[in-house]
Amino acid sequence: MERVTVLGRVRPFLLLFALFILWELFGRLVVPQYDPSGLSLPPPSAGVADAISLFNQGFLIPHIIASARRVYVGFALAALIGIPIGILMGMFFAVYRQFTPVVGILRPIPPVAWIPITLLWFGVTDRQQYFIIFIGTIFPLILNTIAGVRTVDPVLIRAARSLGADASDIFRLLLTAALPSIFLGVRIALGLGWFIIVASEMVSASTGLGFLITEARTAMVTQRMYVGMFAIGFIGYAQDRLLVWLERKLMPWK
Repeated sequence: MERVTVLGRVRPFLLLFALFILWELFGRLVVPQYDPSGLSLPPPSAGVADAISLFNQGFLIPHIIASARRVYVGFALAALIGIPIGILMGMFFAVYRQFTPVVGILRPIPPVAWIPITLLWFGVTDRQQYFIIFIGTIFPLILNTIAGVRTVDPVLIRAARSLGADASDIFRLLLTAALPSIFLGVRIALGLGWFIIVASEMVSASTGLGFLITEARTAMVTQRMYVGMFAIGFIGYAQDRLLVWLERKLMPWK
């Protein structure tokens, strides 16, 4: 039984392992024929070796922590503001009408477009990074929360009121029904957060995985770029799996 369980857990990663093996063979056997330096496409094992070296020197973890702190603090601020706004916009048409132009105008602006002006506001500080993450993740939270609230069948609300539900009971009903859509917004927003932080750190930071990638590019250490890129990828995957598990625990009815 244990052998089957282990096999079941490994099976979803078989394609990923196969791709890494092909990449390793290609980097070792084909690339040197066209690029003797191997800088254009080192094998993934070179990236693993560099990651171990950075870890042993105490350089890798601080970069990961710096990026993670910026993403999660900025996202937390967006969630604290965006989800209540989304609930109010979904519940009350007057609020929806007033906030729609604000959201509609600000949402298409790329988060990286805010970098120059936020550098004037905050300087090269973590507060500037928090704001970039905040502005980039708040809109998926707002829109998904609105969608979740508005998918509640009005018949359910009328039935709850006929059974004596007060305003707080109706609010809990709407929030419970909207949770799946809110969680989808959380997953999308956190994924965007890691996407945004790399671009922001490449321009205006002296720590973080984005800075690590830029520094590696400047020094032409290609395998170190892999370290930053795949660190983000693995963190993002683990984060998403954790959210899926949490969603199943909190919403067993889904």
